[in-house]
Amino acid sequence: KQAITTGGVTYREQPWHKECFVCTGCKKQLSGQRFTSRDEFAYCLSCFCNLYSKKCAGCTNPISGLGGTKYISFEERQWHNDCFNCKKCSLSLVGRGFLTERDDILCPECGKDI
Repeated sequence: KQAITTGGVTYREQPWHKECFVCTGCKKQLSGQRFTSRDEFAYCLSCFCNLYSKKCAGCTNPISGLGGTKYISFEERQWHNDCFNCKKCSLSLVGRGFLTERDDILCPECGKDI
């Protein structure tokens, strides 16, 4: 609420000191950084992904989709492209047919006995 004399930031038509314009989650300064918002709260990309992104069924890390990151979605689950592999032989299943056995995904060769 103090006067801005130099180096202010405007966000949603409101003035901010650079030091006061911080991530809602981790309180890191957002001035000059890539950030996003949800419900009018500003977040650094890391906090936003951890709080709101879908999680990979393979590695459990957030799937951000940033920078053109590709991912696979099947039924209610998603995987990073690099994590979409056969549970038994680790063959990449991107662009291939696959089978499911409970929570596992299998290539047709490994899944032929199920």
